[in-house]
Amino acid sequence: MSRLEVSRWTMPEKVLPRLAPDQAEGLRRLFVEDVRRMIAMVPCGTAELAAEQLAHLGSVLAAQGKRVLMLEESLSAGHAHEALAVTPEYDLDDVLNEGRDIERVVTPTGLKVDLIAGGGRTRALTQPRMESRIGLVNAFYRLAGQYDVVLVNTGSDPIQSRASFAWACQDVIVLCHDHPDSVTQAYAQIKALHQAGERRFHLLFSGAEEPAAQTLFRRVATVTRRHLHLMPSYLGALSASGGLPVGVPGQVLAWPLPEHQAGHFPALMRRLLRGSHSRTYVSH
Repeated sequence: MSRLEVSRWTMPEKVLPRLAPDQAEGLRRLFVEDVRRMIAMVPCGTAELAAEQLAHLGSVLAAQGKRVLMLEESLSAGHAHEALAVTPEYDLDDVLNEGRDIERVVTPTGLKVDLIAGGGRTRALTQPRMESRIGLVNAFYRLAGQYDVVLVNTGSDPIQSRASFAWACQDVIVLCHDHPDSVTQAYAQIKALHQAGERRFHLLFSGAEEPAAQTLFRRVATVTRRHLHLMPSYLGALSASGGLPVGVPGQVLAWPLPEHQAGHFPALMRRLLRGSHSRTYVSH
């Protein structure tokens, strides 16, 4: 971990007694404001619905004056993002393989949500590539500090199979469906991320009316509480037209920020450095 730029910033205790109470509190607030609010949406099914929901969430937050960055891990350069009505010219593969500055990969949208396409073109992993991947994560960490909210759509691949940026997120929205395997998939996704560090999980349901969604939630919650000793929260069910429950944007902004400036980025770095996978972090 010696190459890690991401570090856990803490306020040195010996410095605080020299400051007036209001000065010390002001500095603490500055450090808290620099923490990245990272939220992942992990779909138990196709990524398209998750992309629509995150785009809607991002546009609502942007309309409230928040600076929002959205990462679509399964989207490649030259392919349109339907919900945001843009086609990125570059993606993170260009940062990883071509050395392009990450700022050049950001695509502004009419909804005032900045978009980054993850890429996903499979390439062989070599030692220089590992160094490039670490550099990419550090570049993304620095970029994320310019935004109030960073939203990550992980795509439909199992989260266990790759070093997705979801590993860097403090909050994870699991988008469940009403098909029989959804509960099993949701539990597997939660278990994998939970084992890499404690974080909060929030269940959102599609294709089910409210009573059925609550029943599915109780099934997932029972399993996670019994085996993982954690309790996810219930975000509700999408409307018949596919819209988010009204209160979700407000809930998102009320979720506590990580205690440390680096958040869960070290968990993502550890997964990269483990070197147990031969695919790039967004490959399919």
